[in-house]
Amino acid sequence: MIIPALDILQQQIVRLFQGKYDTAQFYPFDLQARLSEYQAQGAQKLHLVDLEGARDPSKKQWQQIQAATAQLNVPYQIGGGVRSSADVEQWLEAGAAQVVIGSKAVNEQQQVAQWIREYGAQHFVIALDVNKTDTGWAPATHGWLQSADVSLFSLVDYYSDLGVQDFLCTDISKDGTMSGPSFALYQQLQEHNSRLRIQASGGVSSLEDIAKLKAIGTQGVILGKSLLDGAFNVEEALACYQNA
Repeated sequence: MIIPALDILQQQIVRLFQGKYDTAQFYPFDLQARLSEYQAQGAQKLHLVDLEGARDPSKKQWQQIQAATAQLNVPYQIGGGVRSSADVEQWLEAGAAQVVIGSKAVNEQQQVAQWIREYGAQHFVIALDVNKTDTGWAPATHGWLQSADVSLFSLVDYYSDLGVQDFLCTDISKDGTMSGPSFALYQQLQEHNSRLRIQASGGVSSLEDIAKLKAIGTQGVILGKSLLDGAFNVEEALACYQNA
């Protein structure tokens, strides 16, 4: 599945380089119009992130995002600033198909497990952002500034055992770089647990990248900067993925 992504900061569409807010590149696109364009081009799912809310939950942009998504006919997943059960419920009631949980899924596993039991595993995407270290893939939290003490694969197993199937994994060194995805990361995740539905995120810069991700079994490809910069469009990405 091809999943176009839009990050929102200061009520504008933006892309960051390796998650750093001071590298923000703003795009002069209307959020609702851009979502409608992606939908019209055939996107079967959309991904949104409230970067303002992720940085400071008191500055959530949810009203704007909910207004922009109200007319969508395709499912969307949303992350950024989700800190409580009430936040999860608000997004599901607003029409989100899934809520994306990042740092809390690493640092507060028991609380996230309770949400999963309460609302259903199908309503969650676990987002695990990682750095490559000498000992393997190390999850990072708090805007990618801190490394967790738990391993990537043990986290995946924990949430998989709770029924979650959808995992969005980002190699931080690739995010926003257009330098190609971290194929080894996704290959290792698929080999570790073939039941996972992995969403690859970060670095996709060409249709060849998409074809290779499908070939190794990745079931979702997040596309952000490549679509905003016009490397290809949603229709071309879909055709590539379907024919690979």
